[in-house]
Amino acid sequence: MKVLKITPIALVASLMLTNAYGQAAPNLDALTVTGIQEAPLTQTTLTGKGLNQSRVNTPNTAAMILNIPGVSMYTGGGVSGLPAIHGLADDRVAVSVDGMPLLYSCPNHMNSPLSYISPSNVGSVKVITGLSPVSAGGDSLGGVVSVQSLPPVFANKGETLQQGEVGASYSSNAQAIAGNINLTAAGDEFSATYTVDSAKANNYTAGGNFKPAGNGLNGNVVGASRYIATNQQLSLAWQKDNHLVEFKTSYQFVPFEGYSNQRMDMTKNIGTQFNLKYTGQYDWGKLEAQAYNQMVNHQMDDNQGARTTSATNLTPQTAMPMLTASSTNGVDVKGTIPLSETQLARVGGLFQTYKLNDWWPPVAGTMMMSPNTFQNINNGTRDRLGVFGELEQQWAKEWMGLAGVRIEQVASNAGNVQGYSTSAMMYGADANAFNAKQHQQTDYNWDLTALSRYKPDQSQNYEAGYSRKTRSPNLYERYTWSSNSMAAIMNNFVGDGNGYVGQVTLAPEVANTFSFASDWHDVNKELWGFKTNPYYTYVSNYIDATCNSSCTANQFNVLKYVNQDAQLYGIDLSGFTALGKHAQLGKFQLNAQGSYTRGQNVTAGTNLYNIIPLNGTVGLVQFLGANWTNTIQGQFVTAKTNLNSVRNEIATGGYSLFNLRSSYDDKKYRVNFGIENLLNKLYALPQGGAYLGQGPTMTMNNTGGSPWGTAVAGMGRTFYVSANMKF
Repeated sequence: MKVLKITPIALVASLMLTNAYGQAAPNLDALTVTGIQEAPLTQTTLTGKGLNQSRVNTPNTAAMILNIPGVSMYTGGGVSGLPAIHGLADDRVAVSVDGMPLLYSCPNHMNSPLSYISPSNVGSVKVITGLSPVSAGGDSLGGVVSVQSLPPVFANKGETLQQGEVGASYSSNAQAIAGNINLTAAGDEFSATYTVDSAKANNYTAGGNFKPAGNGLNGNVVGASRYIATNQQLSLAWQKDNHLVEFKTSYQFVPFEGYSNQRMDMTKNIGTQFNLKYTGQYDWGKLEAQAYNQMVNHQMDDNQGARTTSATNLTPQTAMPMLTASSTNGVDVKGTIPLSETQLARVGGLFQTYKLNDWWPPVAGTMMMSPNTFQNINNGTRDRLGVFGELEQQWAKEWMGLAGVRIEQVASNAGNVQGYSTSAMMYGADANAFNAKQHQQTDYNWDLTALSRYKPDQSQNYEAGYSRKTRSPNLYERYTWSSNSMAAIMNNFVGDGNGYVGQVTLAPEVANTFSFASDWHDVNKELWGFKTNPYYTYVSNYIDATCNSSCTANQFNVLKYVNQDAQLYGIDLSGFTALGKHAQLGKFQLNAQGSYTRGQNVTAGTNLYNIIPLNGTVGLVQFLGANWTNTIQGQFVTAKTNLNSVRNEIATGGYSLFNLRSSYDDKKYRVNFGIENLLNKLYALPQGGAYLGQGPTMTMNNTGGSPWGTAVAGMGRTFYVSANMKF
């Protein structure tokens, strides 16, 4: 594993030598606006021990939210899953990291926003699965995922503190190892924190008997599932009276990450971020201002070392190098203003610029990939300018309401392109047709959220309302241009094995959602609780796909993005009940949750792609003393039979998995160990896509040795252990 030399650690470590472990001071209370500020009923916030439980046995930050009803995950690489909420995923979910709405810079969406922060550096997670306020973000259709890194800590007045945390983990399946370090030195006004997290794993093995024909891999190995990833962050913070200034700079280095449902693997991803934020409390309310920058250098290639034999070699063979570079800059300003004891206003605006180049260098000695550089997207730009206003009102003791409007302009453009050659049969005709079009597109979008909450007493709560959300197409949906099968199959961010061609004139998607949520519980929320959230969403101009020219059953095809109409509806259920308390055995609790989502293309009369079927979990939890938690959990998923016929979506069977988990968590030590997939069940991931993790990747009618129609298998039995210590 490659070790990167970072100079800030020397500074922080030297400061730590002057003092022993200290108690961190809490964040400034003065920076919290008093007033209504009711959280949405469908909002889940992970902090403290609940957050610690969610990071167990995963290097993938997106996987931390999978225990929230209505949330699932499109399978990507080992550290880069894509969260899906109520059937809407990827760009359709408003994902932010430390307030930055980052974009994908890859034709396969490999570098997902949540991949830029490791689970060990997550300080809090907020997920809204239902109606989200316009202040929570725009340019999206569904829920909200907001991840914050560890907050700054300060010493008590006139004191200093030095503290840290070190952790390591091991998982038997794929021989996955990870380690993390967190170091802090602070006074009562200044704080400096350095964090580093590194993870590495081999290809994992499936349960049961997973041996596609001619796979060339040892045992039940799932090809192209290896990864190595390192994330580092230096955070500086200064506080004075009612003001807080934070500066964070981070660096990601991923030398390799395999993708079992893509033609290519990531052979390098370097991401740098700079994030400056100010928070201040004034007589009139709270002001938040933020400026950020992200630079991404990304490359992919056909890594046969991870797709054949036992895959001990991660050095890529240059079969088809694909390079991407991007720059994102943004400014975001928000104000929270208490107008009275019963009224709270939020106003704000943002400006974000995004520049993208995606090019594929020629490969000497080939006819299909020479003599020119293939320009997939040339000088692409996507700029957002938006403002919002929101009012929260307490009408009566039992009633409150929220209403907000957001207006945005999204302008996109791209330059002319060329293929590997000017041959009309290969690339020339498509390139000429694309270059003759008007590329500049400007969308004027608006969002609306209106909801009301009713709380008649301390044991029940209800929320109902409506939202209109708008998302403009991303650059890959608009500006990918080649219908050549070899080029088209490289533009695919849903993992279905098909090729995709963009359409410049795509209209923005508009989602109209009606939602009702309820929450019943005992007065102290200790004995029992039950939540429901039925919802209905109609999406006008939903960006789906049709055959570019013609399609053939039981093979991969070239498809084209088109605007059609779609509807999604379903329900989330969750609850718990206390089962009693024993003097020696502690407290017992039964937890359960379930979700059902149905997605349909109304225009074509087909099913939407990659909708997770009916699923749920049941867990028996033992709380032993203040620090021990033991869990027996069952996970249940029904068969996926509502398939998208245009994409020749692969059916998956129903399955049941059982897990055993134990954890010890106190102020200084945290230890976790357990067994996942206890019975070593063979199952296919319902949102894992088509298995492309072995053999040649350029063929359309099969996966290169494995018959067409094989889904990506889930991980087999694994034993894991992790330990963290604060000092």
